Amino acid sequence: MKKIIIALLIAMIVPCCIFAARGTFDFTLGVAASSTYSIGGVAETGVKDFSADKLSFGADAELKLAFVAVDGTVMYAPELKNLYGTVSASVALDIFFLRVKAGLGYEYHYNFTENQFDFGNASGSVTEFADFKKACFDVKVGVDVLLGNLTLGAFASLPTATSIDNKAWGDLFASIKENWKSAQLGMVVGISLI
Repeated sequence: MKKIIIALLIAMIVPCCIFAARGTFDFTLGVAASSTYSIGGVAETGVKDFSADKLSFGADAELKLAFVAVDGTVMYAPELKNLYGTVSASVALDIFFLRVKAGLGYEYHYNFTENQFDFGNASGSVTEFADFKKACFDVKVGVDVLLGNLTLGAFASLPTATSIDNKAWGDLFASIKENWKSAQLGMVVGISLI
């Protein structure tokens, strides 16, 4: 069984190396839109209930080296006087003109009114960096279309109850299986600078 898995991995990785759209190093800056729309909600109602009030806009930066991408978004919600976003690390594969990503990250929030910073999600967040092991992860997946230096992407982010401290890695996969329809959607438009 292990030999089959290794052979499948090699069969996926070799073509990705051959057909890599932008090589082994890529740095992209862009704008992002995050929403309160979930995969399940869009599947049920489509876009008939679309409202710009459910969108937040901000900036996105992604650094990719070989098969690892580190991504960060910064959004501003003026009605809440809140700065928020995610920082994530993903496995990223370039296949022809597509980049497929899957990884883990942290949400963060900064409230200007209370002058308070926290990271993690509603299942577990912390205010002190020394306690980061207790902050719960988000699972983030995305697909980017690579058109020369232009990137058009969509992503989904799903909060989980898993953290480094509780080590509930089995629960992480169970949470994805059970709650994937509640993953929230977003979009990115970026330009590759390197």
